[in-house]
Amino acid sequence: MTGVPVPKGESSMQQVLPFVAAFALSLALTPVMRWVARRTGAVAYPNSRSVHRYPIPYLGGVAIFAASVAAVVVSGFRDGPSWRALLLGGLFILVVGLIDDLITLKPWQKLIGQVISGAIVVAAGIRISFITNPVSGEIHLLPDWIAVGFTVFWVVSFENLINLSDGLDGLAAGVVGIASTVMTLSAVRSGNAGVVPQALAIAGAVAGFLPYNFHPARIFMGDAGAMYLGLALACISAEGLVKSTAAMALLAPILALLVPISDAAFAIVRRRLAGQPVSRADHDHIHHRLLEMGLSHRQVVLLIYGVSVLLGGLGLFSSLVPVEMGAPAAIIGVSALYLICWRFGLFSLKGLYDKQKLGDKGRPSSR
Repeated sequence: MTGVPVPKGESSMQQVLPFVAAFALSLALTPVMRWVARRTGAVAYPNSRSVHRYPIPYLGGVAIFAASVAAVVVSGFRDGPSWRALLLGGLFILVVGLIDDLITLKPWQKLIGQVISGAIVVAAGIRISFITNPVSGEIHLLPDWIAVGFTVFWVVSFENLINLSDGLDGLAAGVVGIASTVMTLSAVRSGNAGVVPQALAIAGAVAGFLPYNFHPARIFMGDAGAMYLGLALACISAEGLVKSTAAMALLAPILALLVPISDAAFAIVRRRLAGQPVSRADHDHIHHRLLEMGLSHRQVVLLIYGVSVLLGGLGLFSSLVPVEMGAPAAIIGVSALYLICWRFGLFSLKGLYDKQKLGDKGRPSSR
């Protein structure tokens, strides 16, 4: 099942209204939430893993959620499973994230909350019910229990993916903005225009948040904002892209998120090899290694932005040309990037057991 197409009679302004509304609302709400956070003590204090050196309010996720949801309502696009999942599942994981930000949940407690949010997404009508062979175009239906389980796994994975990438000022917000923009273009290309308003609303919300979050940050999105954005990307991709009969349509957003995907995978591997729990935070993410190489905070973030844009563009190109040409182009491009990263030691396991790089016990955060 694909999304509900945008009516042909609508003007270009009506179609981009979710972005404009979300941007304006986020720009206005973020300083309000910053004031609320400071008044209520919702502040992130520096620790051994932090790159900031002074307390920062962290209720930015509330502004992002409110702006993106309100923008969809104001623009009149309130139909389809992705909208219900964004509202209901998003609200639930936002609350879970707020609790974690305020009192620090144990990893298993947060995981239960993430699984429940995935179940809410399924109940809202989103289900990855089939997969498509990118070469032959053949569609393979999934049994109901596999479809439900895989959809929940998809949501939980995206929530943790964005949460793990939220380690530098403006990093997660910018990457999500790039990914949601790429998702918009991919959805239009694959004929799934029904998810475009939600994708544009997410892009607008993070664009309005970034002026306050870019280095030096004046507010953080917190786990609440990061997990909400992860759920939003999971819902949009599952409803508008994964379920498309054009399997290559998923390539562009996946490549746009390849940096946080690779970082999360590498984090899991190195923590397991070091005999540490996967939820145990450390100070050895890709962005940390780039800082150690001598790049400034802003240079690291802008570099990752640039790589994400290039990879997203490669994905879009690969989805526009025949699969016989697109797939090899994507493979060559990604392989070249990984070779460069390996050459500069971004995936090196050297010094893996240096205890100074292991985070504090307790809070599983990349900051």
